[in-house]
This record gives sequence, C-alpha cells and structure tokens, in this order.
Amino acid sequence: VSVIIPTLGRFTLQACREALARQTRPPDEIVVVEDSNRRGPAWARNEGIRRAKGDLVAFTDDDCVPADDWLERLVSAIDRHEAAGAGGTLEETDPLLADKKRRRGLPVKEQVDEIGRVGDTGNIVFRREWLERLVREDGHVFDERYGNFGSEDAEMALRLRRLGAKLVFVPATVSHLRKATPRGYFVHQYRRGRGIAILDRARRRMGTGLVPGKSLLWDPAGNSAGPAQWMRAFLKKAIGPFDAGSFHTFRAFAVFWAGEKFEGLGFLRQLLAMRGRR
Repeated sequence: VSVIIPTLGRFTLQACREALARQTRPPDEIVVVEDSNRRGPAWARNEGIRRAKGDLVAFTDDDCVPADDWLERLVSAIDRHEAAGAGGTLEETDPLLADKKRRRGLPVKEQVDEIGRVGDTGNIVFRREWLERLVREDGHVFDERYGNFGSEDAEMALRLRRLGAKLVFVPATVSHLRKATPRGYFVHQYRRGRGIAILDRARRRMGTGLVPGKSLLWDPAGNSAGPAQWMRAFLKKAIGPFDAGSFHTFRAFAVFWAGEKFEGLGFLRQLLAMRGRR
C-alpha cells in the first residue's frame, strides 16, 4: 500500500504523518508531493501515482488525521467486496464545517456505492490496476484542468464507475483539521462553484446516467435539470437556504448562507468561461 499526500506545506502535515505511523495496517510507502507552484491537487495526486510503487494506492490530505485503523478498514473492504476502491468522508473539526456536513445525512454502515458517495481523496484507497485503466481510457487519472477549483476527485470516481468499477463506502474516520474563517470559506466556495460547473459538463458528456453524488443540477437517475429545476436551484442559491436551526450559532449559519452565494457566483463565472467550448 502506497499513501499519497499532496501538500501546500501546511504545518498539519506532521500530524498526518504521525497518524500514518500509528496505522494497524502500516503503509509500505508514503509519498508526499509538494505543490509549490500551486498547480492543483489533481497534478499532485497524478505525480504521486507516478512515484508510488504499491498495488493499492491510498490518498489523504496534509490537513487530515486518519484514525489508527483507517488503512486496515479500507483495504479489508476492498478485499471483501472484490472492489476497485473504498473510501469514506471527513470528520470535520471546525464547527461550521461540521454543521454543514451533518446536513447531508451520510450513512453509518459499509455499503457498495451506487449514488456517488465515494470519491473524497482525503479518505480513499484504489487498486492500481484501475488507475492504470483510467490512464489507458482517458489519458490521465485526475483531470488537471480542474486546477485549484476542486471536484476533480468526484469526476475521477465517476469515470471509474463508468468503466464498471465497484466502489465501497466505508465510514472510516479521518479528521479534517481545516479551519473555516469567513474569508477563506468564501474563497473556497467560489472556487468550488467553478469546479462544480466543470464537473456537470463532464457528467453530461459521459451520458451514462451515473451521478457524482446529490445535486440540484441533476436527479438520481442522471437527468439534467430542466427549466423548473434550474429556477428552484437559482432561488435556493440566491435567497436561501433558511435552515438556521441546522447550525449551532446564527453566525455560523450566516457565513454558510453567504458562502452559498459565492458558490453560485463561481458556478456562473465558470459557465461563462466555458461558453462556446466543446
């Protein structure tokens, strides 16, 4: 097992490495890739894959702290299900991000992924043979055109599922040490909106009926939003949401509410940028 960690040089990298040293199933190799030129996490992960030697390739981030049994649980799930990969989500340590995550209602039991829950590269393991198959089919594992916008991991998992890969959701714990300051959160949401626009175009091009998780942009069957759904999505981003009770403080809700507007602006900005492109 090779573990790949893209890094921007955050001080939390040391906590991540210490957590990997405590694994009940120790990694055979740890590959740290520093993205000093800010080329994006897709580039860093692709570079890590090129350097790694393991038959199984795991990913986490430099601000993540996996539980001691993290690798053991993911590897055993791959073996039990004869799967191409297994992964979970992140346990947020920031109150705002934790409240936001609870709104999604993620499962608490291991299960084969049918609706795009698996893909978060802070908490995932793949069989190398499937990553190599992506290279043969698409010319790359992670699409570096996403830059620093995000969503490249969701798109990569969607392309795997398009090829028939079985992915397993495992509620294995990885603590996320990111702190959400209002300014940092707004920047993140704006970039995320741009990444979602790119992801939606990629999903529609595939035309498989598969979806990379739940979204206002498509239904569970993979059908793109029609005019009525677009209007509901616009109103939700422009005016709502209104579930202040989902957050521990009104300030946290206010930051989340404003962040939804930044995400919508990023989405629209990217749609304009892609207009006329194939």
